[in-house]
Amino acid sequence: MKTLEEIRNECRNENHAARRLLSAGFRLEGWRIVARITNENTNDEQRTFYEFPDYQTAAAELLA
Repeated sequence: MKTLEEIRNECRNENHAARRLLSAGFRLEGWRIVARITNENTNDEQRTFYEFPDYQTAAAELLA
């Protein structure tokens, strides 16, 4: 079982990764889903969705 401090650190790391993804132009679409939308609201709109086990993994792979 995780200690309270371990849970806090995990949440802090998840929030940091989520903020990094958002600042890079990605959207968080539900739990574990990250989306990249280009040319939004045009005829050339492109949507790409990615699924990861957590936002830390998503940030590591998409922002590498």
